Amino acid sequence: MGKLTPAERRRVFLIQEHNRQAMLARVSADPAAELDHGGASRRRQQRLLKTVLIFTLLSGGLALYELVEFHRPASVVEALLPRR
Repeated sequence: MGKLTPAERRRVFLIQEHNRQAMLARVSADPAAELDHGGASRRRQQRLLKTVLIFTLLSGGLALYELVEFHRPASVVEALLPRR
């Protein structure tokens, strides 16, 4: 088992050769067309968007903290007692 006949070996060789040629044709066709020249600009825009989002969240949290009064209870008993 595992032995190939000469015809099967030839067929496997031809399939591998065909795949090799197709791969070389794709690689040598136009390598410059696959380069992404807008990558740096896109990363810069994403970084700016993240910075603006973080700033917005922080400033909104700070504004909400100033607007809403939060009095932390001094003890667990005070937290469980009903408020008047």
